Amino acid sequence: MTSPAAHTKTDPLRWNLADLYSGPDDERLGQDLAAGRELAEAFAQKYRRKVAQLSPKALAEALGQYEQLMDRAYRPQLYASLLFSGQTDDEAAQALLSRTREATTEAFNEVKFFDVELKKAPDDVYAQFLSAPELERYRHFLQATRRFAPYTLSEAEERLVDLKALTGRAAFTQLYTEVTGRIRIPLELDGKVREVTVAEARALRSSPDREVRRRATDGLMSAFEAQSHVLNFCFNTLFQDHRLEIEARGYANVTDPTFLEDELSPDVVEALMSATERHYHLAQRYMRLKANVLGLSDFSSHDLLAPLEKSEKKVPFEQGRAMVLDAFARFEPRFAEIAQEFFDRRWIDVLPRPGKRDGAFCSGMLPSLHPYVLLNYNERIEDVSTIAHELGHGIHFYLSRRQSPLNFWPTTPLAETASVFGELLLMRRLMEAEKDVQTRRNLLGVRIEDILSTVFNQVAYTRWEMRAHAKRAEGVVPAEEFSKLWMEERTRLYGDSVKMFPRDRWGWISIPHFVNYRFYCYSYAFGQLLVLALFGRYEEEGSAFIPRYVELLSSGSSDTPQALLSRVGLDITQPAFWDAGFKTVSALIDEFEKLVG
Repeated sequence: MTSPAAHTKTDPLRWNLADLYSGPDDERLGQDLAAGRELAEAFAQKYRRKVAQLSPKALAEALGQYEQLMDRAYRPQLYASLLFSGQTDDEAAQALLSRTREATTEAFNEVKFFDVELKKAPDDVYAQFLSAPELERYRHFLQATRRFAPYTLSEAEERLVDLKALTGRAAFTQLYTEVTGRIRIPLELDGKVREVTVAEARALRSSPDREVRRRATDGLMSAFEAQSHVLNFCFNTLFQDHRLEIEARGYANVTDPTFLEDELSPDVVEALMSATERHYHLAQRYMRLKANVLGLSDFSSHDLLAPLEKSEKKVPFEQGRAMVLDAFARFEPRFAEIAQEFFDRRWIDVLPRPGKRDGAFCSGMLPSLHPYVLLNYNERIEDVSTIAHELGHGIHFYLSRRQSPLNFWPTTPLAETASVFGELLLMRRLMEAEKDVQTRRNLLGVRIEDILSTVFNQVAYTRWEMRAHAKRAEGVVPAEEFSKLWMEERTRLYGDSVKMFPRDRWGWISIPHFVNYRFYCYSYAFGQLLVLALFGRYEEEGSAFIPRYVELLSSGSSDTPQALLSRVGLDITQPAFWDAGFKTVSALIDEFEKLVG
């Protein structure tokens, strides 16, 4: 079998991971794994059973050493994860991912005491930590950590939880990725049958040819149904694993760990979701308008992604890249410069290929490392938007590198800020350059559909996930039961504006977010509505807004989302904040209706 590193040295559209390691057999990789373990053992020997007795200065030194351990120990696993994402069917990549996961878990299990002792330190001691000038840079980290104290187990139990994750959560997540990465879908295209990947089938769902869209949708759902015996077992196992852990820790609800990690109250998240569900009629209104534009009296689920243009305009990658870079440069030249580095230095993997992970993502890595981006570019205008989205993430992580590891990764509520903002910058650039009324209508439709997908769909996904976890708490859930819940949520969203088919019930099993994360999807809606507000500020204030926005992105997770957003004048605790976003969405649909008329 070809080495997963074999093509990376010459292909300009395939990422080059040599900034991390030269390949799976790079001796530095093994050295870093060993060094991570040695640093962990030295740290444990120095600080075990002493954390609560440390002075603020000594704790600051300990936290700095902990960050050094993070930098060394995480690097091999981050590399292995990228390698595996590019070639999920490669045995060497699979083996390396398992090896590095085990080594990283062992290293951090060695220092698990530090997290436990810190969370369980007496209140008066912790108060001194929070007020000490020496710990100023870590104050928010310490505050966020303390919130988990009531749900923290003993050191021995925490170590066991992490070890069991290797054969539990991590193993079943990897199994899902390997199974779906191997899926090949036979489709008749241009009179010939050929096998396509999941990513290619998803792309064909936006074909201007309705029959191709139908075949792609049928093929995609049939392929996942064929693997449902394995994939549904993954879902059931992962949901039960999560429930058992949150019960052992004493959480009241399966969503509590996510919202605590995101530093949001459940009330804020529910306000967002309820506001979205109250405005489902906007999605239904748009779909009826779209059906009218397409001349379809039986507008169906395989038409959801249909382009408004009768002939599909291909956007070669070079052209799409230029569009994004130009959009970024018009906003802030520095953004375009950072984005250009991803192409010049091959921090981006562009084209689909057999075995490559489906979808797109940006891996933020560590402050000492630059981010990487994975795409599956299929020359659609939607793929251009994906470039802007993922490079928005890339810019966010790049700017956050001024933070130390414990303050680096943006919390989930802010994680989609720069990505969605990048999409809006691209759309603004395209709309400004276009004078043709019909083309402007089509571009506006793309923007509205992005919002519908990012807000309405993601809230519906989250609601399904909540209901699915509740159903799993009652016992093992047959795949058809999950499918029933899925169809109920799809019907709530679209009403009678979209005709559904029995094969649509398998949509849930094709969403990797349910496997890789817990209750993450709501954050897309949060990010989209938040960015509508941020973009509104930008349009009101012009260039005066940009430094505050850059500062927001550079802040990583150094403060709570509420505090960081207050610095740009936004208050996410007000329920009316979300309703304001839907006024913008309604106005966009009004404009689209006029152009249609």
